Amino acid sequence: MAARGSTVNVGAPARLRGLTSLRFFAACVVVLHHLPLAMPALASVLLVAKAGYVGVTFFFVLSGFVLAYGWTGATSAREFYARRIARVYPVHALTAIAVLLMLLRGGVDWGALPVNLALLQAWSPEPAVYLSFVGAAWSLSCEVFFYACFPLLFGLLARCVHHTRWVIALVTGAAALGASFASFSSSLGEYLYHLPLFRMVDFSVGILLGMAMRRGWRVSVRPIPAAALVVTCYLLVTMAQVLGRANASWSWLFSLSMVLPFGLLIASVAGHEIDGGRSILVSRVPVLLGLWSFALYMVHGVVLAAVEAHVRDLHGAAAVVVGVAIVALAITASWLLYALYERPVESALRRRWIRSSPAEQGAAAQGASSPGAVARDSAGWSVQS
Repeated sequence: MAARGSTVNVGAPARLRGLTSLRFFAACVVVLHHLPLAMPALASVLLVAKAGYVGVTFFFVLSGFVLAYGWTGATSAREFYARRIARVYPVHALTAIAVLLMLLRGGVDWGALPVNLALLQAWSPEPAVYLSFVGAAWSLSCEVFFYACFPLLFGLLARCVHHTRWVIALVTGAAALGASFASFSSSLGEYLYHLPLFRMVDFSVGILLGMAMRRGWRVSVRPIPAAALVVTCYLLVTMAQVLGRANASWSWLFSLSMVLPFGLLIASVAGHEIDGGRSILVSRVPVLLGLWSFALYMVHGVVLAAVEAHVRDLHGAAAVVVGVAIVALAITASWLLYALYERPVESALRRRWIRSSPAEQGAAAQGASSPGAVARDSAGWSVQS
C-alpha cells in the first residue's frame, strides 16, 4: 500500500459505480452458498461456494467504507437514521412476511417474530432465532447496530492518524480475541460469526479505509491484481474448510481472514474510479445488477423456501438445470422487487421523512459531485448471509 497526499479528495464521482457492481458478485456467492440447502445434490457441484458466506464480510466492509467516505458532518442524526431505515427495513419486512405466510401451514415460531422484525435476531445464540424467517436477515441485524454506532464510531476513528495501521491492528486484535473465546467452546465460536459486536471489526475497517481515501490516500494495487488476491484468498479459505472439515465454529475466523483482501479490493476499485480510470464495472449492466443486489440477497431465501419441496430430491443433470433456473428466477425476482417495491418505497419514505436543504436541492439539480453523494447513492444495501 502506498500513500499519496493528505488532503480530502473532494473531486469524487457522484456514484462509485464500480463498488455498486461488486455488490452483485458478492450477493451471487451467497446465493450459490445457500442453493444446496434446497437442493442437496448440488453440494458437490457447488463445492467452490462452500465458503460463500464470506460474501457478507464484503458487505460489512463496504458499508463502513461508503458511509465514512460520504460522511460530511452536516447530516443530522435524524436524517442519517431515516435514510438507513428507509434503505433496509421495507425489503426486510416484506420478505419476512412472505416467508411467514409460507410457514403458516407447517407452524410458526411466533416467539422469534418480534425479535426478527425488530432486527435484533443476530444477538441471539439460538439458530432458531438468528436464522428465523429470512435467514440472511441476521446481517441486517448487524447493520442496524453498525448504523446506531456510526456517528460515535466515526468520531472516535477520525482521531486515528495512521488509518491503515489501525486496520491491521483491528484485524489482528479480533483474531486474538476470537481465538480466546472460541477456545472455550465450539458454540461460542459459532456465535462470534453473527454477533454484531464482533462483526463491528469488518465495518470499522471499512470506515478507516474510507477516511484514508477522503484524505487523499490511495492503495498502490490495481483493481485486477486486487481481485485476483481476493479470489486466491477465497479459494484458500474454501480449501481449508473442505479439507480440514471445519464446522460452523470456524466461520468467524474464515470471515475475518477475508476482511483485508476485501478492503484492498474496495479501496483499489474506488481509487481507480475516483482518479478517472475506466473499468467494465462502471458499465450499465454490471451497475444495474449491483442495484438489484440487496433485493437478490433478501429474496433468494424466499425463492428457495418456495421451491424446496419440489426440487429437494432431484439429482444429476436435472438438478443442475433446475439449479440454474432457480438462480435465474431469483435474479428476475430481485429485479422486480427492486423496480416495483424497493426503490419506490425507499424514495417515498425519504421524501416523507427527510426535508432537503436548499443547498442540497441545488446540488441535486446540478448533479454536483461530492463525497456525500456517494453515501446516498452508492452505499446501497450496505449490508450484507
